Amino acid sequence: MSNAHDLVVIGGGPGGYIAALRAAQLGMNAAVIEKESKLGGTCLRVGCIPSKALRESSYLFHETQHNLAVHGVKVSGLSLDLATMLARKDKVVTTLAAGIDGLLKKAKIT
Repeated sequence: MSNAHDLVVIGGGPGGYIAALRAAQLGMNAAVIEKESKLGGTCLRVGCIPSKALRESSYLFHETQHNLAVHGVKVSGLSLDLATMLARKDKVVTTLAAGIDGLLKKAKIT
């Protein structure tokens, strides 16, 4: 593999990886430099996406605890398993980051 690139993008966030993908579509040899272990930027790794995953889990817990009885669904012994909730959040982040990585590999972006 050559070390010469037509475009080098600093940062694998939503602006960076999209720019690299577009460059590859236009026939350029592109590379992305990312200091973090996962692509996707702050929103994907530690911001919006993890927050939304935890919010969804919290919402479902709250709905089960407070609002299902009016539908005839009664739950007893409800508990929260925070470790499982956090593991699900991590899986969501890892899956999405792996998807971005796959897109870059498919486009032959370094």
